[in-house]
Amino acid sequence: MTSGGLKKILVTGGSGMIGSAVLSKLLERKGSLLKTQVRDRLAARAKLGKAMDITMVEFEQADFTRVGAQEMQALTKDCDTVIHCAGLVHNEGAAYQEYEVVNVRATQLLAEACMATGVRTLIFLSTSAVYGKGPFKNIEESTPPQAKTPYAVSKVTSENYLQSLNGRIPRVVVLRPSLVFGEGDRGNMLSLIKQIQKEEYVHVSGGVTPKSLIYCQDLADAILLAEAKAPAGFNIYNVANPSPVSTKELVDTIAEVLGVTKKFASVPEGLLKIGAGIAKTFMPGKAPVTPEQIEKLATETTCSIDKFVQTTGFTPRTALKKGIANEVEWARSGELI
Repeated sequence: MTSGGLKKILVTGGSGMIGSAVLSKLLERKGSLLKTQVRDRLAARAKLGKAMDITMVEFEQADFTRVGAQEMQALTKDCDTVIHCAGLVHNEGAAYQEYEVVNVRATQLLAEACMATGVRTLIFLSTSAVYGKGPFKNIEESTPPQAKTPYAVSKVTSENYLQSLNGRIPRVVVLRPSLVFGEGDRGNMLSLIKQIQKEEYVHVSGGVTPKSLIYCQDLADAILLAEAKAPAGFNIYNVANPSPVSTKELVDTIAEVLGVTKKFASVPEGLLKIGAGIAKTFMPGKAPVTPEQIEKLATETTCSIDKFVQTTGFTPRTALKKGIANEVEWARSGELI
């Protein structure tokens, strides 16, 4: 497992938003041999090489949509710890079968490889979406999952599988982050930033709904704390900034960073859903907002992280404005906004 006393850590999805942040933090921490799984080795090396010194990172190319057992075992060989960040993220309209291939089948193959090659710790990135669409307030890990979307169902399916292993991997840590944003984000936060930049956004029922968020670099810190401090056995932890923000506070922060001075109007949720439904029907793929996105904005989804804080002492270090500014800078550099 070690070379010269150093642990070897595998990070899957190393070129993604979370995986790349984890690699960067591990390189800063030093003291470990690092390996990462990526879909395209050359592209990943070029991308990550602009942001960090990758000379000491071993890159392994593997496509989790078609990976086999032997390829997985080659990935986990000689590793003490596996941090599993790779996965198909939430994509509206995607069928469950797409999520099942990557988020369930590949995770099961990875866990089997961990058992076969003697990996001691597996950290699995799940999602707070397993609790359902909400509303939920300061929800705790003991609350039974109510997964509704194909993405959330795929994650809770893998959680259940990992729990069923009953110690065959000595330490399994499941992390359920709230909405993740930052450099590399191509999901809900980036969509919101685009709407605000184009001045197409409207508040849903006053914008008072609280949300739990976490900046990607803070999540990476949380993952390293879990690796260092989580106990043996199977454990699940929520991970989020302990201070939820209202959608109005979030929108105001984004507008300030973008330099947008418009004061956004507030529209009742029901009326906005009707308009969005019409736009979705007659402007498929081009509507500025969907009924599903409106429902998310209008629904409280906040998580308690007391269990994780008690275990690890986690305290996020990044202010909301700084995290948003970093995402905006990244998006502008890639001409995404």
